[in-house]
Amino acid sequence: RNEKDKPKSKHVLPGHEPWILVKTKFRRRFVHNMQTRESFWRIPDDVWPAVRDFERWEKEQKEKSDNAKWAEEQLTQMRKQSKAVEDAKSAVKAVQPLQPQGHDLESDSEYEVVEVTDSEGEEGDDDEAQQSTEKGSQPEQGDEAQEDAPVEFGEDDIEWQLAQMGQEYGLDPGEYGEEPEAGWEEGAEGLDLSGEDAVNLFRDLLYDYQISPFTPWEKIIADESDTSILNDDRYTVLPNMKARREVFDAWARDRAAELKAERAAMEKLDPKIPYLAFLQAKATPKLYWPEFKRKYKREGEMNDRKLSDKDREKLYRDHISRLKLPESTRKADLQVLLKSLPLKALNRDTRLDSLPQQLLSHLHFISLPPVVRDSVIELFIKKLPPAPDDCDRSDEQRAEDEKKREERKRREKAMAERERKVEEERQQSQKDEARAKRNLREEERELQRAMAVGNRGLQAHI
Repeated sequence: RNEKDKPKSKHVLPGHEPWILVKTKFRRRFVHNMQTRESFWRIPDDVWPAVRDFERWEKEQKEKSDNAKWAEEQLTQMRKQSKAVEDAKSAVKAVQPLQPQGHDLESDSEYEVVEVTDSEGEEGDDDEAQQSTEKGSQPEQGDEAQEDAPVEFGEDDIEWQLAQMGQEYGLDPGEYGEEPEAGWEEGAEGLDLSGEDAVNLFRDLLYDYQISPFTPWEKIIADESDTSILNDDRYTVLPNMKARREVFDAWARDRAAELKAERAAMEKLDPKIPYLAFLQAKATPKLYWPEFKRKYKREGEMNDRKLSDKDREKLYRDHISRLKLPESTRKADLQVLLKSLPLKALNRDTRLDSLPQQLLSHLHFISLPPVVRDSVIELFIKKLPPAPDDCDRSDEQRAEDEKKREERKRREKAMAERERKVEEERQQSQKDEARAKRNLREEERELQRAMAVGNRGLQAHI
């Protein structure tokens, strides 16, 4: 029936190597054993949990990707609306010099009421025109009074409310209202956020959230959990998604090079670290040591002269023995190892991509799957106190660290000031919109008064 069907993609099942999940062109699936070369349409019971977890994860990733696209569309729409508000603000400023003043309107109304006639026989027409003009110049009566009621809430009232809100929230005078003629006091307007500061703030965000430089950018922005970088104000410090992607790529290259250098220095001190990492990726209880040694004899970790064959064999056998233990036992052993490390080596500031040498060179570290192991370590780190003061650091290193902290504090303060300015512009835009509506209502009333003038009134104007 599906003679033209063929494999389209394959996916590794963590913790169930050498099994892989294969999906076909017609959206069918089967599992394949890379060692025995066997394939099964009916998934074995021992592999089914891994397939189920993978399909659940795949579904969640698709939903997150769709949500990220929707959020980007909403952000684009908000920017368009903000641009429309700015255009309206510019139009209002251009129209303001042409608006009539209040006392001029009153003078025009008085001029319309008083009319000089040459004939007594036209008094009736003049009285009728005068009455209609007076009726059109009294906005305090009838339905028009209700329409003009919001006009009483003027600009002075808005400025007073802004001042009250500023005092209530403890803001500086430069954080609300318009700039006085004498200018703000020093420091009231805040700090400027340069392009370099914006880039460094976004890099700080990636570092603080312990983002792995090897994680794809699409996966990072698809995360909508409470700990996602999308919920941080620093995520919007760059103007668009293209700029964020470029900064992330540059940061990922720098961070990967830094981690590689640190790992190389650590591996020189202890050759067990690269070998244990190799065992975690390749070792399986289905292979005896001679078979494993013969299969991977060309790998660099199997030919490192800093580690003898006897030590490699012992580590392999001990690791395979530990894999046969219950997972709860292996978790408990890892927690005991974590508690034995000094606070200087493992503390709240320790990152998962820069764990200490004492942990990476221990068998208990590789006895659990990476996902389970990292969750145990991360939960343990969160409960630890911060790193103690390092007395071994030189004065130059301490001065450099202090300089970095001051620079970061300055960038964060500049970002906070920028957010306050954005809020101030939003409030100013609302004021301009209210002023524009008030001016439009004034123009409408002026037109109504002009329409109410009779023939004699028009002659009088001429």
